[in-house]
Amino acid sequence: MSQHVQKMIGAFFGAIGPWDSAYASARLTFIAVRRGGFLEILAARVYLASIFRDKPKGWFQAGDLEAGQVELSGGVAAVAHAIEQLASPDGFEISERGQLLLRPEDNQNISVGLPDLIHSEGINQGNRLAVLTMCGARRDMLAQQPQTDWILKAAAVPFDSLNELSVEYGLGAAPTTSTMLEVVALAAAEVSVLSNVKDGKATLGLWLAGSLDQSKARLGYRVIDKGVVVNRGSVEGDKLKWEEKSGDIVGQLSLEVPLGAVVHCIASYAGHAHNLRWFADPKTYQNARAAVLSSVDQTGKLLRGYLLPELPPRGKAADDFESALAWVLWTLGFAPVSFGMNAKTRDAFDILAASPRGDFIVVECTLGLLRAESKLSKLSAREASLRKMLATSGLQHLRVLPIIVTAMTKEEVKADLNAAAETGVLVLTREDLEAVFDSDRLRFANADQLFERALQRLAESQTMQQPPLF
Repeated sequence: MSQHVQKMIGAFFGAIGPWDSAYASARLTFIAVRRGGFLEILAARVYLASIFRDKPKGWFQAGDLEAGQVELSGGVAAVAHAIEQLASPDGFEISERGQLLLRPEDNQNISVGLPDLIHSEGINQGNRLAVLTMCGARRDMLAQQPQTDWILKAAAVPFDSLNELSVEYGLGAAPTTSTMLEVVALAAAEVSVLSNVKDGKATLGLWLAGSLDQSKARLGYRVIDKGVVVNRGSVEGDKLKWEEKSGDIVGQLSLEVPLGAVVHCIASYAGHAHNLRWFADPKTYQNARAAVLSSVDQTGKLLRGYLLPELPPRGKAADDFESALAWVLWTLGFAPVSFGMNAKTRDAFDILAASPRGDFIVVECTLGLLRAESKLSKLSAREASLRKMLATSGLQHLRVLPIIVTAMTKEEVKADLNAAAETGVLVLTREDLEAVFDSDRLRFANADQLFERALQRLAESQTMQQPPLF
């Protein structure tokens, strides 16, 4: 193992040092290819957590492809040593299975960058995720496609693809270029999911790993009424009332809030934000459009099912996806019109929506990759056509923002992101769609503000530093 790899491992564990006592548990999950007594990693993650609420998955084998989950004991120091072994030529021993390792390209070292201490995947979910990523040999040197997918289809426990197996074992989308080992430190403090807002009273909770010092924790809050922050503050952990809730120790705080207000909560530890959540009274709305949508889709399952379809898609999933996007845009305060589902107009726009100020967003919908069926180039052409028409009508002051929305994750479409940024197209992925629900954004929406934030995010996409839209 090179000194650089060792240095980056040390930097990662140094960064999470203020709360590393929270990580009483660690789990190694992987997919690997067997080469004699060695298991060469295709994709692997080491998760650090205070507790795992699910049991490890069983061992899987199909041909020379194997997958498993292994508990790592001994605390953070032992886990750091195990990671060093995984990155070394001798590998990490898994009892009765062999030596697991991340192998580099011949005559080269493992590639590793600086730790990403606030990973984008966590930001979209309101969580602090610290991630260290190491890359090894080319993936196709270990697992060729489509051969690997067809081996998995024939397994005793069949999987449709390497991607499906990867998701099943908690590895996200399967790597497409290099083999990969990631170390993921989960949030050590969270806003309790049992928090709620009801009849003008907010009951908020802070969950903290049992080994951490409660006095170093903090529960912050922002109270939003009719789109305006009317109260903000925080309470230190030793000032909270700590009680047992569903087997966890939770620090509680009660607040009086305006009827229909939304409360944004922040769980912090040692001066670092770890988790964000939003809460609102399910019986009250400050957004009349959201109230109307709720009367049509009372449980919210219909909108969620259409907007976050199971992949690969089936039946009329594409039409349902487009309909759901139009519903969301309308609920957020835009004035959308859908052309894509009509055979005579689908070559114009999928969805065209206007903000209250009169600016336009041109939306292209896809359940798959961004460049499939020339969607990016078609979207750019439609945007240019709309701009020209507006200019001809003396309306060149109105802004036009092209957006492509996909049901796939950012990881799955990352190969297309640069092309979208170069053509000036904003990309919204599955994580953004999930954030619509997670942030309660539908309850208090300002379409003009969202348009400005979308423009800012498009500008920042050139630097790959994209803030969440919702």
